[in-house]
Amino acid sequence: MHGRAHVGGHVTLIFSVQDDADDLLEQGSRGAGLSLNLGVLVEAIAKSGSGQLLIEGDAPSDQLHHLVLEELAKFESRINDYDWTIQHSCELPPSQGFGLSAAGAIACSLAIQRALQIDEELTRNRAIHIAHRVERRLSGGLGDVAALHAGGIELRLEPGCPQLSDELGGRGAVLSWHEEIPVVIVWRTTSSQHTSNYIDDGEWKLAIRAAGEHCLFGLRQGQWDRTRWNELLTKSAEFAERSGLLADSGRVDLLHLIGGALAGSGHADGSLLSRLCMLGESAVIVPKEIPSESNWQQQVVENLQMRNLGATAAFVASDALNLD
Repeated sequence: MHGRAHVGGHVTLIFSVQDDADDLLEQGSRGAGLSLNLGVLVEAIAKSGSGQLLIEGDAPSDQLHHLVLEELAKFESRINDYDWTIQHSCELPPSQGFGLSAAGAIACSLAIQRALQIDEELTRNRAIHIAHRVERRLSGGLGDVAALHAGGIELRLEPGCPQLSDELGGRGAVLSWHEEIPVVIVWRTTSSQHTSNYIDDGEWKLAIRAAGEHCLFGLRQGQWDRTRWNELLTKSAEFAERSGLLADSGRVDLLHLIGGALAGSGHADGSLLSRLCMLGESAVIVPKEIPSESNWQQQVVENLQMRNLGATAAFVASDALNLD
């Protein structure tokens, strides 16, 4: 038996840590960000066995997939009647603020359930429920799973996994809108810090929460639609500075390198803006105005790579759980 899933990554632009609840499904973050059309590809292959798990590919660790299998077995005990081979492929670098842990957990759960030919709506709901629990068990992303469930450009109003059915999900609340906005993803090719280094640190948590709540206050007023794009970009720059994250881990230098690349590719006119991805040493370059043509992406990518930065063109994804 065989199942496949292609799940997009996610870029967090603003967030506020809300992880005090005892129930993992109610832990999370308020925030805003965007889903990507690049992320993680997972193929799950099942043969009769006893629940053994073999990971192939470029998964950062095996722990995430073992936890997904453990959580999924609570719903489908027959999972333990098979040995599973999980082929994992990342389209973006892990641990750089692109939500690949969440994408990997969702994709793994989707692929295994698809191999078992479980109803697709139930499969998707379970995948979100399970991935949220797995992320919190690993002190990983607080809002990536909820954001990927919504897709597009999301505003997370309340923390936690969204309610998915009577039995699945939590009390999270997310709004989103979508336009196929071209972006360029940029990252340092050196290793970065795990999310837990920030969200498990009391001082960072307080600073991030205060900055996040301040910047989200205005965004939560009124309709959440494409007319809020410029406001989101303004508030995300303010959040990076207020939280102290801008001054941490050489992120200012990264933005200077990106500025040089934009100038070098003929885009010093402010038509393209760079915003930090939380919590990696990475950024996303976006058009200031939408709709936007995508003919600028390749030249910008080449100028970034000339400066020894990792870079690739991408788009905002409307359905990040079911990419081609």
